Amino acid sequence: MNIVVIGGGKVGYYLAKTLLSYRHKVSVIEMKREICQKVADELNIPVYQGDATKIDILKNADTAKADVVIAVTGQDEENLIACQLAKNNFRVSKTIARVNNPKNTDVFLKLGVDIPVSSTTIIADMIEQEVDYAGMKTLTSIKNNKIVVSEVEISKNSPVFNRKVKDIKIPRDCQLVSVIKDNEVLKPGENLVLLEGDSVIVVSDLESKKHLRDLFAGQRPG
Repeated sequence: MNIVVIGGGKVGYYLAKTLLSYRHKVSVIEMKREICQKVADELNIPVYQGDATKIDILKNADTAKADVVIAVTGQDEENLIACQLAKNNFRVSKTIARVNNPKNTDVFLKLGVDIPVSSTTIIADMIEQEVDYAGMKTLTSIKNNKIVVSEVEISKNSPVFNRKVKDIKIPRDCQLVSVIKDNEVLKPGENLVLLEGDSVIVVSDLESKKHLRDLFAGQRPG
């Protein structure tokens, strides 16, 4: 796969090095001459000095032949413009951009960047996946973190303890996928009773996650 990496700093350098280890064909665009020299000498790949928000620089780097363009500079505006130019002027099928300010993620998506990547959001998601919130754990998220797959462990204090699935009022935008009993994965049939130690796997949007936590892992009414 032909990949153009925009930005030769630490992120760009190690990204290019990793991509090379997967046998991709990689080139780098970087503004600073000394960084260009370092990347070219150490990685032995084509490095182009210049501003990737300029058409002529992208053209010189054979961006039209790239399968993927990845912009990882420290400036969100530069990453956005470079990806837009790559897609609109050079018909690059896949663009990926580093988002330094996570608030810009939705803007990047709306303006045509295929995959905006926020390190802040990734770290936060990793923490959320590892930390158990009152018996609820995030397993994964998809669609740019808008859809969440969660695991909830049922306790005796859970509002749904000893209740049948059909009697549980699951929020409309949520789906109970499976129930794990004694390491056995079961379909959530209507008459299946949830007991202490069971785990339920649920899919929801991010906004409904708190409602699910209250429903499955909250406290039973006194």
